[in-house]
Amino acid sequence: MGRIADSLRANLREVAKSDARSLKEMDAELRSATQFSGTPQLTQSKKVKALLGQGSWNQTNKTLQELCKKNGIKGFWNLNKSGLVALLKKNGVTPPPKPIEQLLKKELVSLVKELLGM
Repeated sequence: MGRIADSLRANLREVAKSDARSLKEMDAELRSATQFSGTPQLTQSKKVKALLGQGSWNQTNKTLQELCKKNGIKGFWNLNKSGLVALLKKNGVTPPPKPIEQLLKKELVSLVKELLGM
């Protein structure tokens, strides 16, 4: 029984060493990838928002209600979509960009190409 336990311990040590080596290699690759570009490429939120284009009032009621809450507008809970839109416009709120889930494939492809500089 002692030899089996020693053998298992030795195997576990080897596995731990190989895992540590793999993690160090991945860390080095990630560091070199971010050093190449200076900063990660997909953190340009202003550029992404600009690429998404002008805002659209074609949003869900929940999204419109969140906009009202975020902008400190009161008395919106009983309003339907057109009422929410009218209230937001009256208070000078600009519409948010079209949700990414609603973009067409063609729009998504052009967005990704623009982000990658292609």
